[in-house]
Amino acid sequence: MLSRKQTFAAAALGLLIALTAASPVSAQDDQQQQKKRKDREISTQTGPAPVVQIADHARIVTPCPDSAADSQIPLSVSVQNFSDPTVLRYNWRASGGRLVGEGPTATWDLSGAAPGTYQATIEVDNNQNNGCTAFTTTKVVVRPCPPPPPICPNVAIYCPDTVALGAPVTFSANLSGGTPGISPVYNWSVTNGTIVSGTGTNSIQVDTTGLAGQAITANLSVEGYNLTCPATCTVQVPRKISSTLVDYYPPIRLNDEKARLDNFAIQLQNDPNAKGYVIVYGGARANNAEKQKRIKRAYDYLVNTRGIGADRLVTLEGGQRDETTTELWIVPLGADPPTAK
Repeated sequence: MLSRKQTFAAAALGLLIALTAASPVSAQDDQQQQKKRKDREISTQTGPAPVVQIADHARIVTPCPDSAADSQIPLSVSVQNFSDPTVLRYNWRASGGRLVGEGPTATWDLSGAAPGTYQATIEVDNNQNNGCTAFTTTKVVVRPCPPPPPICPNVAIYCPDTVALGAPVTFSANLSGGTPGISPVYNWSVTNGTIVSGTGTNSIQVDTTGLAGQAITANLSVEGYNLTCPATCTVQVPRKISSTLVDYYPPIRLNDEKARLDNFAIQLQNDPNAKGYVIVYGGARANNAEKQKRIKRAYDYLVNTRGIGADRLVTLEGGQRDETTTELWIVPLGADPPTAK
């Protein structure tokens, strides 16, 4: 039987053994608890990770000189999960072009940028230098500006207001404006007549032979611009003007002759540009003196009595006919005068 002292020693030894066996389990539990407390502290301090997003915008641009607005891209960002968004700091960067902005909005100016793909980056932090930063990027493709479309020049054709019968007529073209650096090609055609010179140049001459009373239209197509650049001009060829035999008479009484000359004078007065021809033909028995007498009598009456200008009258002696005959002709301006045969 154990003594009291021996019993106490055995109990103490058992307790020591029990404490020694339980000690490793308690230390492991303590480490796990410390880790959980630390994770809770970190979670409490940082919260969810901050997020930066760039709003939707144009992804492809064609910055042409005549459309500068197309190369201005507005950018804006939204920020989430920062503890105090009022103190955020924004830093914009771009691999090309020019970014203008200091806050959550900026303008990305890509005017003049060469064709290619460019990237813009926005970085946001809480302005406390504690490593709390978020960023994102966006890309834009710059396409080459297409060449400007060709532009026709202003084409003006000049043609005369009047044309002399039988004379060639000239048509000339003048160009202004249009796409620069192009050598124009002149392609002419005419509705009447024949082009006698100037084909392929800016000025042509057209033969009007046989075209009395007809119109000539010159059509010009200026080529070289990949466009139809037309112009036209029309000129009227005058009708052939002829002299008109308005009266003729054999030897008649003086008063009858005066009546004939009165009518002749009226027609001359109606056309101030016309001239009057008086031609006297001798009869079989008439001599030159007789013809001169009749010419002088008609001339004096028209000038002195009827007031016809002497410069508007032409008198001629004709040849011989069966009987003496006086012819009265009206010769309009430009007409061929009659001949005394």
